[in-house]
Amino acid sequence: MRWQQKLTKEELQHLHETGANSLEEVRENVLYQSKNRFPCWECVKIGRKLGISVELTAFHDQPKP
Repeated sequence: MRWQQKLTKEELQHLHETGANSLEEVRENVLYQSKNRFPCWECVKIGRKLGISVELTAFHDQPKP
């Protein structure tokens, strides 16, 4: 099964809007999102759906109140 077949039309459209047209570009995008303070949750969800392990490390760097 191709990776695109695992996604909905809306998810594929979202990836197209972000410029991620190959699985490698999706992986790079998801890993980039994992470092953002305000990640794109749609990208993270898509990555997890495709089996890309994502740990949102930006939250680990937050100062304690």
